[in-house]
Amino acid sequence: MKKFTIFITLVCVVMISPMAFAQNWQPAGDNWIGKWWGLDLVTDTGGFNTSATIDYLAEGTSGLISNASVSTRDGAGKTANAIVSLPDNGGSLAWSIVDINTEDQLNMSTSHGLADGRDITWHGLIVVISPDERTTVMHPAHDDYAQIWINGEQVYDNSAWTGGVREVTTPTEIQFKKGENFLHYKCGESGGADYVNLRFEPTDTDLLIAPTKDNLFLDVLTPVEPQGKLAVRWADLKRK
Repeated sequence: MKKFTIFITLVCVVMISPMAFAQNWQPAGDNWIGKWWGLDLVTDTGGFNTSATIDYLAEGTSGLISNASVSTRDGAGKTANAIVSLPDNGGSLAWSIVDINTEDQLNMSTSHGLADGRDITWHGLIVVISPDERTTVMHPAHDDYAQIWINGEQVYDNSAWTGGVREVTTPTEIQFKKGENFLHYKCGESGGADYVNLRFEPTDTDLLIAPTKDNLFLDVLTPVEPQGKLAVRWADLKRK
């Protein structure tokens, strides 16, 4: 009986969402987002007009993930082990926590240890946890060509640089569902300044954003439930 009780207790602990515990979330509202789950830079792209037409994620993983799919719960989880193999565009590219300086006109380059990259493409993911279903406005700044997907749907496609690292030319209305919302931000650049930035509305301070300030991303996603098995965390899948 004692062993049975311990087993039930463990099952209950596993089934509790990590969101039930306190996390050091990134601030939302009109704060610029500084931490991303980012792919190593795609290089030698031939410029932003060329790179905008290429799904490097699908190409480099034989379709395991794609631009659209990584903005979903399933696709984001697959980035735990997805190496994007692009022999002509940087080699074997992997995902990790990436910090951007939201005031740096070269933050696409400097976030990956480069002084000033040319013909590069940046990919970043965040999870936005909303307490309710809502319509809000996102504010992207970018140089040059930016594309954004939310929950599997493309919501932004803008080839024109915005003119400054915190300057926004095209505020865009978006919808969040209650719970986890996955956002993929792709930006291609040809030369000169290279930056990405994103914020939401001042009224969106109740949104929770991961990666967290203490560099957790997969660890804070809700448990997955493989058929016939106990629920496990995405981070546990990564270790396997």
